[in-house]
Amino acid sequence: SEYVFGMQAKAPAILFEGVQVRGSIDWIERHSETGALRITDHKTGRNPKDKVHHIGGGAILQPLLYALAVEDLLKQPVKISRLYYCTQRGNYDTAPVAITEHSKHDLRRALEIIDGGVTGGFLPAAPAKGQCEWCDYRMVCGPREEERTRRKPKVIQLTELRSLS
Repeated sequence: SEYVFGMQAKAPAILFEGVQVRGSIDWIERHSETGALRITDHKTGRNPKDKVHHIGGGAILQPLLYALAVEDLLKQPVKISRLYYCTQRGNYDTAPVAITEHSKHDLRRALEIIDGGVTGGFLPAAPAKGQCEWCDYRMVCGPREEERTRRKPKVIQLTELRSLS
């Protein structure tokens, strides 16, 4: 692979007929023989306990968001996008995400669910089972957030979002 560049575009990328995203991408590589693009997002935290398939139940959107943003801005397909846990804390591990029609479909649905929560003003704290044990923001929520929110009525859209792999 050859290093292409880190990317920070001035204009937003447009995904799915109107979803605008703007940000900074750590690393884009182009394969020297095939020309295929690979996106890498460097992470300093812990890597997830479970293997990331493509959006991790809505918790891991960056690989796909970055891939689709690059496809829009560079007009070239991205074959793979990955998270690279580049510290001892992250065990120097990678989590690759293939860019497929299925993964794009799940990302679109996840964005629809999130948009519905934002426009409807309903974004409840509802950590998934076991997530508070390793969360970096535990000091913000307190030590018993998972137990406290377990008593809230189930949210259909959140359940659907978490079912998206």
